[in-house]
Amino acid sequence: MEIKPEEKIVKHYQHKRMLLWIICSAVILISGIVIGVGGAMLLVKHRIIGTGHRHKDAAAIAKDISKKYCLNEQQAKQVEDIFNRAFEQKRLQWEERSKQRDREAQLLIADMNDVLNRQQFDRWNKDFQELREKFKKPSKK
Repeated sequence: MEIKPEEKIVKHYQHKRMLLWIICSAVILISGIVIGVGGAMLLVKHRIIGTGHRHKDAAAIAKDISKKYCLNEQQAKQVEDIFNRAFEQKRLQWEERSKQRDREAQLLIADMNDVLNRQQFDRWNKDFQELREKFKKPSKK
C-alpha cells in the first residue's frame, strides 16, 4: 500500500495543528498562573501586610500639611491647634455616645430581667456582656 503525497500533507498539517493546540493551551495555562499570582500578591500587599491608615496625631498632620502647602511656622501652629480641637471634639462625642449606649444597655438588661427567670437571665446576661465586649472600641495605645 502506497501513501499518496496528499495523505502525507494532511498528516503533516494534523501534527502541526495538534502542536499549535498544545502551545496555545500552555500559553493560556501560564497566563492564568501569572494572573493568579499577581492577584494573590496584591491581596497580601493590601490586606495582610497592613498598608492601611495609621492614626496620626495633630502634630503629624500639621507637619504633612505644612510640607504640602508650604506653610510658615505660625500657620503650622494654627493648623495643629485646629486639629487638636477637632480631635478633642470627636473624643468628647465618642464618650457621650458611649455613655448613651451604656444607658440603653442598662435599660435593656432591666427589661430582660423582668421577662426571664433567674437561670435564663444569667445565661442571657453572660452572652450579652460578651457581645458588648466584642464590639467595644479598643483603647488606643
